[in-house]
Amino acid sequence: MSQSKNWSPELDGLRGYASLWVVLGHICNLTECNIPILSSPSIGVDIFILLSGYLMAKNYTERQHIEPWNSVKTMTSFWMRRFFRIAPLFYVLLIIALLLGEQFGNYREAIGNVWASTQTDPEKYADTSVVNFFAHISFAFGFLPYYSARTTIPDWSIGLEMQYYALFPFIMLIIMRFGYIKSSLFIMASCFVASQLAPEYFNEFTRPSMIAFKLPLFIAGMLIYKAASDNKIYYSLVALIAPISALAIGFLITPTRMVIEIIIVAGMAILLYPHKNKSPFKLIADTTKAFLSITLSRFLGEVSYSVYLLHLMIVLPTIGILIEYPTFINLNPILRFIIATAISVPITYVISTWLYKNVEVKGIAIGRKIIKPTSSKVKEVA
Repeated sequence: MSQSKNWSPELDGLRGYASLWVVLGHICNLTECNIPILSSPSIGVDIFILLSGYLMAKNYTERQHIEPWNSVKTMTSFWMRRFFRIAPLFYVLLIIALLLGEQFGNYREAIGNVWASTQTDPEKYADTSVVNFFAHISFAFGFLPYYSARTTIPDWSIGLEMQYYALFPFIMLIIMRFGYIKSSLFIMASCFVASQLAPEYFNEFTRPSMIAFKLPLFIAGMLIYKAASDNKIYYSLVALIAPISALAIGFLITPTRMVIEIIIVAGMAILLYPHKNKSPFKLIADTTKAFLSITLSRFLGEVSYSVYLLHLMIVLPTIGILIEYPTFINLNPILRFIIATAISVPITYVISTWLYKNVEVKGIAIGRKIIKPTSSKVKEVA
């Protein structure tokens, strides 16, 4: 996949390990193996969100000289790029998830019957209703609490991402008029006000699939980009307000989770900021970047989207079959986790590699042909 002239390979690696975190976190939960932090896969999603905010701001800014922010063509080109980046693979796996939903639901119910703490509503996997289908293919499901998490794939965050893409060009117009800091504080405050005006609506969600829950974190990623590109650390300090504003909204977040999100925001800011040679953070950042840039890390990043969408369709049957053996159920939780990981992770990555090459890449290529960009000098980091 093409990269921009200022492409940072460590971003691929970070995205790859965030995706792996989500996979391992779900395996932890489904084998009733409580490994602190790792067994919270939604933290990996938060890293995705920060990266998305960072990359969208980076790509949009680097294209500004050929795609002015106040141009309708710029906006439509952006939306088309993001649609063809996300939709082709999503639609393929959505159809499979709906067709095989009953089987996945049976596996999920069996797992919940073995370990009560893992129980969830298995009926959501088999919902092949017309409303559920159209809610998903239109990406409107993120706004609808009942349909926001109603398939096998963890698509609540995909609906969230598409909402962010829909708003992003307008966010950049606000930033162009008022600057990053004023705009960011205004947007975070607006999310809080929305939660106070419609608390019943916010309270219906079981996942933060509606944009107001996570928009502050997307904005934090954008602020981290601004800090890195302008070499001004105070933008990163403003980014630290995002988790606090999310807690103020008051839904689907705890004080402990807020602290974790602050640590993640600070860590990403330290990683991507251009430190001076005498800075105590430079060695840490450079070492981490080097690790995130190795071939394995970059491979994990390439297939991260496929892995994220696919993995539960592999993990659920794997564990569902394993629990048919009492010996597996009675094993130490760590051993259950290791066995399930050893079986499901390789299968997931092999299939995801095929999906990346044959669905993701081709979908992106189709989008580029439709858009027919006026210049190839600046290319987007997908």
